Amino acid sequence: MSKRKQQQGQNKAARGLAPLAIRVRPLTPAALSVASLMLSTTALAQSSETLPTIEVQAQDAGGGGYQAVTPTISRLPIPVRDIPQTVNVVTQQVIQDQRLTTMEDALRTVPGITFSAGEGGQQGDAPIIRGFVARGDLFRDGIRDPGWYTRDLFNADRVEVYKGPSAFLFGRGSTGGAINTVTKLPNGSTFVESNSSVTTGPGVREELDAGYKNGNVAARIAALYTDVDTPDRDNVWTRRWGVAPSVAVDVNDRTKLWAYYIYQGEEGAPDYGVTYLPQPTYSPITGLLVNPGFYGNGAPVTPMPVPRNNWYGVPTGPLRDITTTETHIATVRLDHELENGMKFTNATRYIDNNRFSRPTALRSFGDDKNRVFPATGAGLPFPFELMTIGRERRQRETDNTFFINQTDLTAKYDAGFMQHTFMTGMEVWRETRHQDRLDLCDPLNALCRTNVIFIDPFPSPVGGAPVLFKPIETVSTNFGAYVTDQVKITKYFEFLGSLRFDKFQTVYDDPNQALVANSHLEGNDDMFSYRFGMVGHPTENASLYVAYGNSYNPSAELGTLANASVANLQPEQTISLEGGVKVGVLNNKLSLTGAIFHIEKLNLRITDPADATVSRLDGVAVVDGIELGVAGRVTDKWNVFAGYSYLQSRIKDDPNKNENGRELPNTPTNSLSFWNTYDVTPELTVGAGATYQSFGWANITNTAYVPEFWKFDAMLSYKVTPKATLQLNVYNITDEFYYAQYFGNNVVPASGRWAALSLRMRL
Repeated sequence: MSKRKQQQGQNKAARGLAPLAIRVRPLTPAALSVASLMLSTTALAQSSETLPTIEVQAQDAGGGGYQAVTPTISRLPIPVRDIPQTVNVVTQQVIQDQRLTTMEDALRTVPGITFSAGEGGQQGDAPIIRGFVARGDLFRDGIRDPGWYTRDLFNADRVEVYKGPSAFLFGRGSTGGAINTVTKLPNGSTFVESNSSVTTGPGVREELDAGYKNGNVAARIAALYTDVDTPDRDNVWTRRWGVAPSVAVDVNDRTKLWAYYIYQGEEGAPDYGVTYLPQPTYSPITGLLVNPGFYGNGAPVTPMPVPRNNWYGVPTGPLRDITTTETHIATVRLDHELENGMKFTNATRYIDNNRFSRPTALRSFGDDKNRVFPATGAGLPFPFELMTIGRERRQRETDNTFFINQTDLTAKYDAGFMQHTFMTGMEVWRETRHQDRLDLCDPLNALCRTNVIFIDPFPSPVGGAPVLFKPIETVSTNFGAYVTDQVKITKYFEFLGSLRFDKFQTVYDDPNQALVANSHLEGNDDMFSYRFGMVGHPTENASLYVAYGNSYNPSAELGTLANASVANLQPEQTISLEGGVKVGVLNNKLSLTGAIFHIEKLNLRITDPADATVSRLDGVAVVDGIELGVAGRVTDKWNVFAGYSYLQSRIKDDPNKNENGRELPNTPTNSLSFWNTYDVTPELTVGAGATYQSFGWANITNTAYVPEFWKFDAMLSYKVTPKATLQLNVYNITDEFYYAQYFGNNVVPASGRWAALSLRMRL
């Protein structure tokens, strides 16, 4: 047995029912905050005459830092304006002005994106783009990033969102789009920057970023420590730390070698929020009402009407609610300029992500005598304040590894009257996942139940004998190859053609399955992807485009296979048609974008209405929409970053009559994000923004939903000296009660009003 496996075994044994160390804080967050600001202010006073001016290092950004000009992915060396799809870029300046700290925070500034609540074994970042799950469509520097963790932005330069099917670039998945986080790498500057924050959570956050160059070698290191309580969520807290060193070596005039490593650790109390009121159910065969639900008439329901601060977990003791993650990402990349404008890039990456989680999820409503309401809904309606509910407590440890080698070759050349931007490449990767599970509380057990209004919030964390499951193992491999060419014919017209082939194989072993046939499953999927598009340039600063393409979602896309019927299914296929316009105005300082699109999943994976143990491909999911965007400078003093999305979804041709004709979950019709700043004086900047989402369904049968909401934020920053800036951000000014994450069973309330005070200095 390897040393690592022995260590994993020891860790799992220790984590089973052994006590966890109780979190100790020698200083309160408020004390740490005061100390941090005092130290920062003292340092500022002592060095105010020697500190250089703060500059935002935003790669390829113009228009005051809110406007992105080019993408960072090596296989897409085309200006954003000429890419025939919607591309949203959350730049470093937006991240700093709004004091965004995680990838999820950054994506909340982009319309058309919602977030799934953690449910079951699927945890970590879980965005949904244009109604389609994008949990498996997360990338870092154009390379897949599959770990189950919260991606902190301490080492990120910006976040890019490529909407619409992008399988020709990224492979399987990317139905609604793909998300790419861009790592901070050496840029040739020598600097030291500190960004210290205190929050009303309470909490503290410290980020350090330093760069150095000597001869042909440049280096950079970013570091993080944060310890915060989630505002208005009792007993929910997060402590996160990380370090990200990187080095770039100019081997010669044509060759550059990059090597970088990212480590991020985290622990905290997981927040699975609450659940929905007892939902009505309809027969998949007849479509008739089977369970009347909370209101007794089949009406859809909202989340439980309890205070925002209600948290139903176990905060202390050896079996408290806890999540810990450790993520290691090591990358080596070689860039080599060949003759005649050709560029060769080869990158190798290894990821090791370990996650341990013991959350509490609410399940199974019952009456005041702990009698669970049956599937028929007998006993409903029933007074909510007298109801009881079960607390499901499942402990999981997930060890995930990912190894990939990715090669790209790009060439720009003229052929007669045509100018080509030609790209080809291939990737080979292998992913493994090992998952252990221990059930501590059955929500049907009276020991694991409590009154819904929280009379007894912290009963025994164990209900009956714990149930230990056998480990589940997943091994996935993929070979992908692509070729794409964007041809410019005169200065007025461009044509894009892209082809890609992926061979995706998965072996899934779950010895806990009741049927032996389901204990060992294999998937083997060959996927042929394409995209074709045209781009017209009526003026030098404008692009009109139309694009058509497809993408695939294999059954084992997220690393699981429920049963043999699922394993034998062909991948779901989605086609997309998008047309739009991108215009640079005000001397290209401001970008205006607009798009209209049609997305259609042709063979929806559904449960057989006559047999719930069987899955099949039948039905169509359709999303039609419009998206508008603006980014950049309106004037030399006024920056704007805003977007609006309109989505209209529906399920068609589904034999499940409780689903057919319904709308997709997590697909609000209207979503708006607006942020702007104004430089009142050279030292003083004010900013404000708003976020709106209309109500969204939580499930495909449309029996539960989250209400619409408006949220308002503001910012005030002041250059204390030319070398440092003090910044105050206030979030959710009106103290709106809304939900940050939601899906079928879980819904997580967002924070109420809170604030962060930051001091940024650059040496």
